[in-house]
Amino acid sequence: MYLQKYIFILISGLFVILNGIQAQSSLPNNPNSTPYEVVYNHLFYLQKEQYDPLQSSKSFPDNIKDAQSIAIKLKQVLDGKGIYLDINRIPKKANYIDSLRNDSIYVLDKSLENIYLEKLNGQWTYSRTSVQLIPEIHKRVYPFGTAYITKFSAPTWQVKLFTIQLWKWLGLIILIGLSFLLSWIVKGISEFFITRFVKKRVEITDEVKKSLFRLSRVIGFIVSIRFVLFVMPMFQIAPKLNAGIIKSLNILSLFFVIIALKFVLKIVFVYIKRLTDKTENTLDDQLFPVLYKLSLLLLWTIGLVYIFDYLGVNITALLAGLSIGGLALALAAQDTVKNFFGSIMIFLDKPFQIGDLVEFAGVTGTIEEVGIRSTRIRTLINSLTYVPNAKIADSIINNLGLRVFRRFNTQLGITYDSPPEHIEEFVKGVRQVILMHTLTKKDNFEVHLNSFDSSSLNILVNLFFETTIYSEELKARHEIIIAIIKLAEAMNIRFAFPTQTLHIEALPNMGADTTPKPLYNEELEKGKQSSLQEIEKYFKHRQEDNNLDKKNT
Repeated sequence: MYLQKYIFILISGLFVILNGIQAQSSLPNNPNSTPYEVVYNHLFYLQKEQYDPLQSSKSFPDNIKDAQSIAIKLKQVLDGKGIYLDINRIPKKANYIDSLRNDSIYVLDKSLENIYLEKLNGQWTYSRTSVQLIPEIHKRVYPFGTAYITKFSAPTWQVKLFTIQLWKWLGLIILIGLSFLLSWIVKGISEFFITRFVKKRVEITDEVKKSLFRLSRVIGFIVSIRFVLFVMPMFQIAPKLNAGIIKSLNILSLFFVIIALKFVLKIVFVYIKRLTDKTENTLDDQLFPVLYKLSLLLLWTIGLVYIFDYLGVNITALLAGLSIGGLALALAAQDTVKNFFGSIMIFLDKPFQIGDLVEFAGVTGTIEEVGIRSTRIRTLINSLTYVPNAKIADSIINNLGLRVFRRFNTQLGITYDSPPEHIEEFVKGVRQVILMHTLTKKDNFEVHLNSFDSSSLNILVNLFFETTIYSEELKARHEIIIAIIKLAEAMNIRFAFPTQTLHIEALPNMGADTTPKPLYNEELEKGKQSSLQEIEKYFKHRQEDNNLDKKNT
């Protein structure tokens, strides 16, 4: 019995000694030899199992007042901000040099750039700059202090549920409730003031009203999340869990900021659209949705870059990879890139606008839409033609839609047997027809006997219509042509068509034809004047019909 007792004591003693040796071997021999030893010594001796603030303070410079308090506050700052340090990634070299700063320093975390280790006189410690800033940072992380924890020191509150103490669960539930209440209050206030601000500049349509409601709701979410992040450090949840919660809330906060900016962008573009609607250039209306989509793309790109940067992704390497990938993509899709820049040149130069009739490279039609890659044109036969923007940017464009006047140029071929007097009066009559029409330009037209053709005498008619609408031009041409036909009929003027006529000067035993040609007389003049009066009535009647058609459409 005694032998068993002594054997048990001996084994227990050996176990304690071995554990002590193992624990001692796991502890740093020199807490100031490397950055790893400094951080390990600081955090190891502030754990519950081996709590020793005096030993932990050796990671700080000598002759520092309240070194133990500084060590504890730094640990609380790291826990409160959810900064979980992977101890195995901290440099274990005594001659470590930061490659970015080219100095013997080591920054604990990029979110705390002013808290770093430095090497002085061959010893690594927390820098004196860090020591001075730790109390200030601690106050920002714990604005209400940490003394309130002692009020929940009763054993009941210390019971753990899913590794979290009961009093912390109570505090988290209250915090969530307060955050929802705060979100509702902020939403109402922001919606009131934002609506008042926007109402003075933009008409409050259903679309704008919906965007304002969503924007105010997102602002409420952002404020409530920031409130939770502000209060969370006071609960001092386990570092790993706290780090995950804080990182998730920060990412969610950034995501809501992007969503809020999206709604702001939408409201701004509603205001811009209101300005573009006042301009005569319809190309602005086509440019508006393209710019809106590009702005959204840029917003999401910048927002995702911020999120990746917060997650610790190497943004420089990422951008470099995207640049190389973008270059490869650009080389593989040269035509697409050309068309994209072609669309930019179209929007900058504005060679045409929506609704213009254009002519270039064998294509004639009305511009319907200008996209990122191509321009859609409605041809004269009512088909749709898609032309790459790069081709348009390199082409000579004849913008028929910018014409102030529409030209009408034609030849009137009359028969060779028309007497000169009849031709002269007929030309005068055509000029009067042009002067009577409401859409003709009265100071710039030409009507002259112009040339001899194989089967006709040609009268040149060149005039301009004061209209920019193609359908109105066609109607005016119709009316002028009908009027000229009526005038020719009244004056016995015949229009020629390709014929072959055999003329015999004289037959055997017969004299030459001495029949006098008909001269211009009073009867023809009366017929001309009567025809012009009828033409004037015809023009008035057509004008009334055109006005009625416009009113109906």
